Amino acid sequence: MKEINVLLYGLGPIGLEVFKSCTRSNNITVIGGVDIDPNKVGKDLGEIASLSNTGIKVTSSLSNIPHGANHSVALHTTGSSVPQVWPQIKSLLDHGYSVVSSCEELSFPWVRYPELAKEIDQYAKDKGLFVIGTGVNPGFVMDSLAVFTSAVTRDIESIHISRKVDVSKRRIPLQQKVGVGKTVEEFNALAEENNIGHVGLEESLRLILNGLGLSQKKIKKSIKPTVTSTDLELSSGHVGKGRVSGLHETAVSSGTIPITLDLVMSVNVEEIDRIIFKSKDLGHLEFTIPGGLFGDTVTANVLVNVAQSLMFYRQQGLRTMTDIHTVRNIIDYEKLS
Repeated sequence: MKEINVLLYGLGPIGLEVFKSCTRSNNITVIGGVDIDPNKVGKDLGEIASLSNTGIKVTSSLSNIPHGANHSVALHTTGSSVPQVWPQIKSLLDHGYSVVSSCEELSFPWVRYPELAKEIDQYAKDKGLFVIGTGVNPGFVMDSLAVFTSAVTRDIESIHISRKVDVSKRRIPLQQKVGVGKTVEEFNALAEENNIGHVGLEESLRLILNGLGLSQKKIKKSIKPTVTSTDLELSSGHVGKGRVSGLHETAVSSGTIPITLDLVMSVNVEEIDRIIFKSKDLGHLEFTIPGGLFGDTVTANVLVNVAQSLMFYRQQGLRTMTDIHTVRNIIDYEKLS
């Protein structure tokens, strides 16, 4: 595989997992790390990841990073909103880096931000580089995995995808994002303002619609709190009986092929990932991952693997995960031989 120079942009919990994943790849050279946390700036990248020293000092600005040469990619892990992260991504493109980002909305921004998506796509193409948003969810387990496994049938009648995540095993920011510890009233008020919950469930559903060649219909969404019946002691603190322990969120498209995404992120649920197809030719078809996929580790690995794949196949512009399975159709085999 081609040698890839990687810049780590954002060194929170996910960014550090990405770094660890990079160290397990023999064709990746990490050339720098960028983060605004003053407690990390100036320290060795290996030190803040609890690994051996690398000689690479964390910096707060791209001005201290060498301009990207051929096969340079930034693994970007700073935010969930496309308008929020676009200035960062634009700067990375200006510095010669393609971008693989964990930004959830970037996994399929064409409907929520149509004009901005066009701008990102054209800007990356003008630079001869690529941009993609991915991760475990959105990016894989509740969207592109369903698109890939749908290849076994040609007569799909409906799709139901469910994921259950035990947030007591996850990082504190995720527990906070799903409302753990809040009152039901606080949760509902934040939900009404769209200021709480998992980011990207709608993008996952739109990614499936795109991957299956279906029209982008209106999506019906719902979000409700789960409530603990006992006192809980978590890494984020004490959660009293009757307080929010997580969420139950759904997204439904009732077009030609009804599709339902059902997500539970709560304390002490039995973890599982499941995709169910109903089809005329195969009947009930079920793909199950007992124990589910552990989000932080899988997100990091997906970012690294996607960077290697898109770099290898010379992709350009704003891509999505449903492009990955088609890149083999546009390989210039003579150049790769």
